[in-house]
Amino acid sequence: MPMNRDQLLQMQRSGRVYQERADNALMPWDQRAPSPVLGEDIAKYRRDLCVKLKKLLPEGHEFRKVQYRALNDSALDALEPQLLRAVHAEAHNPDTVPPGEFRKVIEVDQGGTRITKCVGQESFVKAMGRPGRRVLSFRTDQGFVDASGRGLR
Repeated sequence: MPMNRDQLLQMQRSGRVYQERADNALMPWDQRAPSPVLGEDIAKYRRDLCVKLKKLLPEGHEFRKVQYRALNDSALDALEPQLLRAVHAEAHNPDTVPPGEFRKVIEVDQGGTRITKCVGQESFVKAMGRPGRRVLSFRTDQGFVDASGRGLR
């Protein structure tokens, strides 16, 4: 039996609840969850969101191995919040960023101000520094001495 307009809108409103939860998890990634389509099954929408979210996790992560489209509703209810927390946490994990690169992470403070941070394995100021030189010895009037003051021959 086809659904009337009010039923379709109610289903879309319930989908927006899941979209908002996914948006909160995707906020540090500076991404938004896709909107539910009018008439789309909410269970299918939730599973599609989980598949999109798990692709942001690193290869070896335990939630990346889960087949979300094959889960029943009770298992999805249990795993979905855990996946959302994992995606939010992995945005701040510098180990998932390739060496020499940075990931832009967005945070929103209590006042609603968006703060952009960069996450990477090394600090960005490391490349700005002058490469140091190691002092092996000093030349003095008495000859060469090492950094501790002992004479060298």
